[in-house]
Amino acid sequence: MAQSTRTQAMMHRYGDAYIAARTMVGIGSVIKGIGIFLGAINVLVSVLAITSDTAALPFGIVGIVFGVFAGALLYICGVMVSAQGQILKASLDGAVNSSPFLTDDERADIMSLPNSTAIVEDGIHALDKIQF
Repeated sequence: MAQSTRTQAMMHRYGDAYIAARTMVGIGSVIKGIGIFLGAINVLVSVLAITSDTAALPFGIVGIVFGVFAGALLYICGVMVSAQGQILKASLDGAVNSSPFLTDDERADIMSLPNSTAIVEDGIHALDKIQF
């Protein structure tokens, strides 16, 4: 069945919004990874400085504390960015689900869900195998 112009416009709008939400989640994940990486590098360099020169002990301890603090702060920022993306996805799911202009298959396509003709293995629907 051919889609109406209104349906195509809604699918395009929601599709773009989901791309933005997935991008936001991805950026948050990258920020978390950078936080872990930079924090670990700073702690490692500080520990190496302490082990190579005992006179550097105060600076090494400050470096370790700073590395842990900076890494944790970046990680928390990444969690917040990812959470915003997840909140946007949840909001979009509610909007798509309540739209009277879309069929169930169109809703599933927009939300990147498997459609109603999912593969059946051994007489068991693939979605029935998911354990929660």
